[in-house]
Amino acid sequence: MGGVFTIEKLSSKSLSLSLFIYCALAGILLLFIAATDFNLTGYTYDFDKETMVLTIKEGYLKKKSYDVEIREVESKQILYSIRDVMYPINRAQSLWKTDIYIISLFIAGISGLFYSSLRQVKNFKRYVTVYILIFALLISWEIKAYQNLFEDIRRLSDYTNSLRG
Repeated sequence: MGGVFTIEKLSSKSLSLSLFIYCALAGILLLFIAATDFNLTGYTYDFDKETMVLTIKEGYLKKKSYDVEIREVESKQILYSIRDVMYPINRAQSLWKTDIYIISLFIAGISGLFYSSLRQVKNFKRYVTVYILIFALLISWEIKAYQNLFEDIRRLSDYTNSLRG
């Protein structure tokens, strides 16, 4: 009975450790994002409906701001110009926040896997291999998603370059 209790206790500890790592990592990364407005594309925006000014911020940590005053009276034209700027940035921010949770979950899972009773199982290396393969597939999907997103961001970069000159 002592051995069974130890394994259960070890599993409880590994679960607690994994949960702590997940919460700590996700919390730190989310605080970092809130403090710096960071995402992997380097673009953020603010839109003031009263003054009809769209502020585009470019840069990862050190940001350059560009103000675009929208003068067109037609609401469709306003919506198209704002959509072209906001949509890729919103997709990038959404993808980045999702990545934070998924990466934190995988890191917590791998630490839980190494500190759990599964480490004593005969096929432990297979579990780790499958886990790493799933993580690699996720990373390759993320790279493809960001490549598609960077095509849209390239157009946004051309737009901000035209605002400079």
